[in-house]
Amino acid sequence: MRIGQAAPSSDPITLAFLSDPHISGNPEVSAHGVNMTANLKQVVKEVQGLATRPAGVIINGDCAYLKGQPADYANFVQCLEPLISSGQTLHMTMGNHDARDAFYDALKQQQPDQPLVKSRHVSLIETPFANLFLLDSLKQTNVVTGELGQAQLKWLSEALDARPNQPAILIAHHTLQLTPPAAGKAWGGIAETAEFLELMHSKKQVKAYVFGHSHRWSHTQDKNLHLVNLPAVAYVFDKTQPNGWTTAQLGPQGIQFQLQALDKNHQKHQEVVNVNW
Repeated sequence: MRIGQAAPSSDPITLAFLSDPHISGNPEVSAHGVNMTANLKQVVKEVQGLATRPAGVIINGDCAYLKGQPADYANFVQCLEPLISSGQTLHMTMGNHDARDAFYDALKQQQPDQPLVKSRHVSLIETPFANLFLLDSLKQTNVVTGELGQAQLKWLSEALDARPNQPAILIAHHTLQLTPPAAGKAWGGIAETAEFLELMHSKKQVKAYVFGHSHRWSHTQDKNLHLVNLPAVAYVFDKTQPNGWTTAQLGPQGIQFQLQALDKNHQKHQEVVNVNW
């Protein structure tokens, strides 16, 4: 899919990034002191209120609360109705609490006629300034471990090789994890992190990996690769962390993320992360 200007322009493209809404089929359900349905509805309202309509809204996994139930997605769609009815372009990835079949049943427009990778929810957004690769790290519903799989990694490598001169931003739900978990603990990040990281470093056009899963807002680097951890729309595990979403301005020189915390008094509200190329 292509978004952005039809004619060459230096005007930036506005995007909205959401992650980890964790919507339950029951809109009254709360977790960690947060009503997830209320949070997503507030974020949708804020997206609708932007001065510049986003060219795309990207929801980076864990759309459903725990087990990807049909009722979860029914409520999720209801929360998104203002965006859907206004014709807003939506892009989504799969998290470990999602279930592809139930997701497609509720959001039929998200199911491609010809999947880029068999049995995976993968998409490619091409813009005048960068290509965005939306990957599927769901291994098994309600299992914390992430997995890309060899077929998806092969497709990604080939798709990047076919587009060597355009900056690339890779997006998936799970965190990277190079260190094995402690005894008795599950592998919480992407199982093939070492291979995935090597692939990203080998393709010089890959500028950033954008992810969720940890319910944290942060920005680090691994050599020249930017690692942008999106905040959770839903609850946080660390009470010092903000929940919310991010706007992004994508232009010829890079992409700038800005935190939109739900608590406008949070010290990190409107904090900016720059990924330049």
